[in-house]
Amino acid sequence: MRFDSSSNQMKDIKNASLFYSRWITRRATLLSLAVVAVVGCKKKTDTAIAIETAPVERRTILLSVQANGTVEPVNIVEVKSKASGTITRMPVDIGANVKAGDLLVQIDPRDVQNQYNQAAADVSAATVQRATALAQRNRSAELYKEKIITAQEMDAANLDYANANSNLIKAQTNLSIARVRLEDATVRAPTNGTIIEKPVSEGMVITSATSSASGGTTILKMADLSKVRMRAFVNETDIGNVKAGQAATVTVDAFPNRRFFGLVEQVEPEAVVQSSVTMFPVLVSLENFDGALKPGMNGQVIMEVARHDNVLAVPSDAVRSARDANVVAPVLGVSPDSIRAVFAALRQGRGGAQRGAASSTAPGADTSARRARQFGGDSSARRRFGGAASSTASSTARGRFGRQGGGAGGFQGGGGAGGAAAAAQAGIGAFGGTVGGPMVVFVKKGDKYSPRPVRVGISDFDYTEILSGVTEGEQVALLGAAVLQAQREQVQSRVRAGAGGGLQQQTTPAPGAGGGGGGGRGGRGGGG
Repeated sequence: MRFDSSSNQMKDIKNASLFYSRWITRRATLLSLAVVAVVGCKKKTDTAIAIETAPVERRTILLSVQANGTVEPVNIVEVKSKASGTITRMPVDIGANVKAGDLLVQIDPRDVQNQYNQAAADVSAATVQRATALAQRNRSAELYKEKIITAQEMDAANLDYANANSNLIKAQTNLSIARVRLEDATVRAPTNGTIIEKPVSEGMVITSATSSASGGTTILKMADLSKVRMRAFVNETDIGNVKAGQAATVTVDAFPNRRFFGLVEQVEPEAVVQSSVTMFPVLVSLENFDGALKPGMNGQVIMEVARHDNVLAVPSDAVRSARDANVVAPVLGVSPDSIRAVFAALRQGRGGAQRGAASSTAPGADTSARRARQFGGDSSARRRFGGAASSTASSTARGRFGRQGGGAGGFQGGGGAGGAAAAAQAGIGAFGGTVGGPMVVFVKKGDKYSPRPVRVGISDFDYTEILSGVTEGEQVALLGAAVLQAQREQVQSRVRAGAGGGLQQQTTPAPGAGGGGGGGRGGRGGGG
């Protein structure tokens, strides 16, 4: 029994040693694979990347605001009848084009016709009565001259004539009213247009629009569709750039390959909240001679808010802020120190100009204020030279323009080339104005690239206007590929750093492993 116990202990020791050796072999294999992967990534990274260039050339840069909207008539006319009664005839239907004076609805005219006939008879009787009273007055006047009748009788004759004349006028007035009512029984088109709604039909009894307390029955709705408008809803961030009179282009879902041209007619002052987004209605008037645009059609409107013709421009992918230029500079073989030197010289030149202007215009100005401006204390100077305000504005611009292409991580998050191009807008405002100071382009001369500070104007996301800093014909680097390369290098550097830390940890014997071995030997020696 004693011998068997020793044999079992020896078997346990051998099994533990075999397990530990296998574990060490597996960890070594994993370490070798990690090293091979890191080396492969480094070789891949070291491969030179081709940087494309584009010339500085003159272009037309157009800025626009896009919004969705619905086509609607300019003026809708509700047709009502002044007469009450039963509709006996209605020759028009929805979609019918009518002209002014065309018959729309015929109402049963019997009642108003009877009223007209009675009024006409009253006029005839009043006319005869007036003629009789006039003759009687004339005879009474002759008799009164001969003093055959008294003055009282003469006054009575004049009164009879006046009453007869009044009755005639009253009868004529009633006849005119009856004629209008008879005409109102026949409803005609007030203007040229198209029938867009027909809430009644033949046989229905309608009420008058003048005598009914409810305002009468609406017979038809019509509108002139030769001129329509689109009611578009523009985001509040863009509404400040939309003005009446601006040109607009409209496309509707029914005619995707056709463009309709119009003008911004009005920007309504009251906002409309849609899905927690504040929008402002904008009315765009459109010509619709062929009637292709129908009320209710959905479409998109593009309003031209700025247009610069024949200006120097470069692809937006070539423009970077000072901070972003420092990141991509090593990919182009440019030292970040050279970029900082360029901007330092620029700040120094502008600072000297400002100090000279301040000393010439205000010799007794506060010394501390001038010193603050000299050393960047002025917030406006920071905005011009890319200080703290510049970094905030650049991050805001990247957050906004990152959605245009390649995702929100177009620059920092590893998006596609579209995201890199959108990130080039960092520091450029929504409509092209700089919000973070001078921008940077890399000008190619021979095989080398040199940073060049530029002032930019408006941008349409494809091209950016250059106000100063480069000349026509110079070649600038397109930095989309360089941005991706810089991103890969950053990621690979983090991977190498992580792999190096793991290698250091794995080559160090684990405390548990060492303790296990010692325990084994201790067991062999009687429990170490």
